[in-house]
Amino acid sequence: MELRSCLRSPLKLPIKLATSNKEVNCITRDFGMGGMFIELEDGSLKAGEETQVIFSIHHDTGDRTHKLSAKIAHLSDGGLGLSFSKPDTATFRTLQELLKYTKKQNLH
Repeated sequence: MELRSCLRSPLKLPIKLATSNKEVNCITRDFGMGGMFIELEDGSLKAGEETQVIFSIHHDTGDRTHKLSAKIAHLSDGGLGLSFSKPDTATFRTLQELLKYTKKQNLH
């Protein structure tokens, strides 16, 4: 049963998940305004854990690094679901940039 309140767009983007005691490199599968799914084999992260999602997007003027606060909503085979735990104006703008990026890359 689908519990998402926002649509998801496909997105394969290398990211880093940073918790209070660990950093893990992984790849996104999809994202929406409320969260994203991360492809990850590392089983050491736990549901409910707070994390930072760190990634770069290439712009005409160079790469720009972004950080989003998120919470691990659930774990599943091959990955985990994140929910954006502190949505604010900066988070919204970053997600809008991601959506533009997917359209530019013909991913959406």
